[in-house]
Amino acid sequence: MVTETSSRPTATTRRRILDAASREFADWGFAGARVDEIALRAGVNKALLYYHVGNKEALYASVLARNFDRVEGALADAMAGGGSAHDRLSAVIAAINEILRKHPDHPRIMLHEFASAGGNLEPEVLERMLTVLGAVAGILAYGVRYGEFRSTDPVMTHLTLIGASLVLNAIAPLRHRAAEISPEIRFPDDADVAGFLADLLLHGIASPRTGETT
Repeated sequence: MVTETSSRPTATTRRRILDAASREFADWGFAGARVDEIALRAGVNKALLYYHVGNKEALYASVLARNFDRVEGALADAMAGGGSAHDRLSAVIAAINEILRKHPDHPRIMLHEFASAGGNLEPEVLERMLTVLGAVAGILAYGVRYGEFRSTDPVMTHLTLIGASLVLNAIAPLRHRAAEISPEIRFPDDADVAGFLADLLLHGIASPRTGETT
């Protein structure tokens, strides 16, 4: 039986391991991540790592589960505010982007998954992703019902929103570097991302006068 080699509580040790695993998976994806490196990052031996979480697959599943717990919690808080469909969708976009900004490993991990066609995502993870899709689809249907939104494909709209959120947050360090190199170009701050996406999704880029006759 493996015993704790630290006086810290078990929950703290587990959190430290998951934080280290999250960084490793964000850097290298599932295929490139190494359990030895995760243990080193966490400051524990491999036996203690396996005791608290499990093997590489268990580590990955636990990291993703924690990430989606955060996303779903933020989503529930955002939707609890009610309001118009416009207000609800804006709140959801803001909540998703705030979680991605606060936990930058998550968008990077998901981009690794997109590049590998989601080959390492278990069915349970896909089900949780569909839960988020269902929430957005519900808001879109509500907006159509009450005349706030025109009818669009809910899946494609959701993927556009999530894809843009993941990419824009994942490349935050690149945006910051580019801003230093070309200060004359206004690159958006992290806080601007949600507002930009909400405005683009809700209003598009067409002029309000488009379609009018003179």
